[in-house]
Amino acid sequence: MRTAAIAAMLLLSAGSSFAYKESVWVPPWNAEALKAIQANAGALSESNPVWYSWNADGSVARNWNAEDPTWRAAMTGTLLIPTIQNVVDNSFNGSVAATILATSASRETAAAGIADLVAAQSFDGIDIDYERVPAASRANFTAFLSTLGQKLRAAGKKLSVTVYAKASDRENWDGPGAEDWQAIGQIADSVKIMAYDYSYPGSAPGPIAPLNWIDSVATYAESVIPESRIMMALPWYGYDWSGGGAGSLSYASAKQLAANNGVAISRDANGEATFTFGNHTVFFQDAASYSQKVALLKQKHPSIGGFAAWSVGVEDPAIWSVIKGSDASGGTPAPPPPPAGMAISGPGSLTTPRGSSSSAVYQLVPVNGFSGTALITVQAPAGFAGSVTAESASVAAGGSFRLTAATTAATLPGTYQIEVKLSSGSLTAEQSVSLVVTNAPRRRAAR
Repeated sequence: MRTAAIAAMLLLSAGSSFAYKESVWVPPWNAEALKAIQANAGALSESNPVWYSWNADGSVARNWNAEDPTWRAAMTGTLLIPTIQNVVDNSFNGSVAATILATSASRETAAAGIADLVAAQSFDGIDIDYERVPAASRANFTAFLSTLGQKLRAAGKKLSVTVYAKASDRENWDGPGAEDWQAIGQIADSVKIMAYDYSYPGSAPGPIAPLNWIDSVATYAESVIPESRIMMALPWYGYDWSGGGAGSLSYASAKQLAANNGVAISRDANGEATFTFGNHTVFFQDAASYSQKVALLKQKHPSIGGFAAWSVGVEDPAIWSVIKGSDASGGTPAPPPPPAGMAISGPGSLTTPRGSSSSAVYQLVPVNGFSGTALITVQAPAGFAGSVTAESASVAAGGSFRLTAATTAATLPGTYQIEVKLSSGSLTAEQSVSLVVTNAPRRRAAR
């Protein structure tokens, strides 16, 4: 996506954001979060300070700065719906959650404690963010939320439930498998879907929230949850992958890291900011990438309830202009016509033994109503002893094509960069694909 198109998309998102609810998680351990929320709370519908976690027995524990009057005052004018997480000793604990959810008596005790907390503090509701819950606890988790929801509604309070992103209920491992979206959508006033960490610290480097994945998650959500209750939660942070793991980065620290190492920041096919140096690969969010995600969701899923974000205090300050619907000078621009665009979605790497081949499917992701056809160009690296081909010469919007890399016995082991490009008039989309060639496995000699 060209820079001009991204900038136009940012203005489009800014001009139309008023129709949606906006909420952010507020980490009370981050002093920058307090500054950001003090300056921008007027742009929000709801605040979710992460004020509560668990003791080892599952009872509620207060986090740093929980209920602090200065922090609370900063969120004046928004619905104050704090978040409680099943965090025990600084880590999400699924086994303790399974125990707390296991019986009607323990569920009743837990729900009553939370409802009493909400009433005593005069909160507008509570946000339940229970992660790594065993899939076997699915029915128990639903029963707990039902009990809690009844208690909150009786007191005129709201229930928000935060869930993992998934594109179908077949994603039923621990965590997402414990979350029955159809049932939760009937119980909760809002369902915040964590549409991030597609690429995560334990994965290969890549986009944190790719466009086609966000689209798939929202499509599934709309099939089982009332649209007005869906809150698509987007990332404001980044990751720095190095040495088999990754650390989180704020926008400011990512920009400083690039400057310190003298590297240029580019964009991947999803519009996310990225750069590499040494053995480091960084992906992070800025106003342009955030705006592109918001624009895609508004175009393809216009009836969702709104947007959430993890987390305030680490963001590009210009993101607030997108939320507020104002430019940097404080005026409100008239939204321009939606700029059409496209992106490539598919694996960032292929692996094959020398003398063999590997293939993968790539998709043309249409952005803002693009409905044309793009020519496919594939460029193999110089000196590559093999071939790289696309199964067709062109692809239509929303369509897919297969890319095949074939090696020979003369292909040296190593990593080769393949460039895939889509072209339609003045629009282009590009993606680099790493081809990893390994030594062919030796066959055992016949006896």
